[in-house]
Amino acid sequence: MDALRLANTALAVDVFKNLCEKNKTDNIIFSPICISTSLALAHKGSKGNTASELEKVLHLEKVKDRDFGFQSLASDISKISSIYSLKLVKRLYVEKSIDCTKDFINSAKKPYPLELEPIDIKSQAGEARNQINSSVKDLTDGKIENILGEDACDENTRMLMVGAAYFKGSWLYKFNESETKEVEFHINKNETRPVQMMYLEARLSIGYINDLKTMILELPFTSKHLSLLILLPKKIEDDSTGLEKLEQDLTYEKYVHWTNPSMMANSKVKLCLPKFKLESTYDLKDTLKSLGLNDAFNEEVADFSGMSESKSISVSQAIHKACIEVDEDGSEIADVTKERLLMHKEEFFVDHPFLFILRHNKTRTILMYGRYCCPTAAS
Repeated sequence: MDALRLANTALAVDVFKNLCEKNKTDNIIFSPICISTSLALAHKGSKGNTASELEKVLHLEKVKDRDFGFQSLASDISKISSIYSLKLVKRLYVEKSIDCTKDFINSAKKPYPLELEPIDIKSQAGEARNQINSSVKDLTDGKIENILGEDACDENTRMLMVGAAYFKGSWLYKFNESETKEVEFHINKNETRPVQMMYLEARLSIGYINDLKTMILELPFTSKHLSLLILLPKKIEDDSTGLEKLEQDLTYEKYVHWTNPSMMANSKVKLCLPKFKLESTYDLKDTLKSLGLNDAFNEEVADFSGMSESKSISVSQAIHKACIEVDEDGSEIADVTKERLLMHKEEFFVDHPFLFILRHNKTRTILMYGRYCCPTAAS
């Protein structure tokens, strides 16, 4: 399981860095686990160089019993999803005329019970699009709508990779709503924008990346199954967002080291955190190609013969949409009144761009990965 966690973390960092390069100052939110699960299912039906590329992009070279790993991970996450508003949709829609083999369908049933879905795209592309949009909307309780645009599929579409994720959690420690107020968020050295800032004092895990002058804070959600990790440079040191050096230096090995519980200390923290809602939609085709996944998107060379005997099967689109909402809601009041008033408090003022990670604590899997650079109308 640890090998799969590292593989999934590596893919998460790869996708994040690519999105950062394409969108230098934009807010970013996506769900790595949705991407890796759908790609793992595609890998199961692939052969030859297509399989090799998928394995490399997924960092699965050293992962044994991958199917069991993804099955266990999905089970662990499913058990706690009802505690939170956590919706993860991972689908590989396959044109039904492709006629997947019984062996492939049977082998995919247990590890990927909901991920494979045959659909009539060839003769009813418009209806198929509406059906997928409706299904994703239902599976996310209406939070993710119209994931596919009008040009997302046509009669030549053979496979669609669709991922959707929504999260809104209740914190372990409630922010005091009466203290939330409008303050200026520093987008860069010269520009600010108003944001609703929440306030909390509580005992939290905090860490430091000294060479990058960056602080890390872990904010647990109720029941402590999930946490939001915030990576915040101490100040903006360049003329853009201030995150550039952190993003450039980021590797999955460093992320694992930085966020290891042994690197964090339990401290009394005075926290200021923006109240926000972020939503992003991506066609990940170019991102995945730039990471080395080329054959799967090219019908002339794609080899999905492990899935079907049909020819010219390739992935047409890789559409992904994610949304996260962060507000004051919590399950209990932080009890810090018993401690001496003069006790040192760590100050964690999130009034400039930061990175954040929604982590499943049991498996330390990244469920959502994001960057907050600028308040939006929705936040």
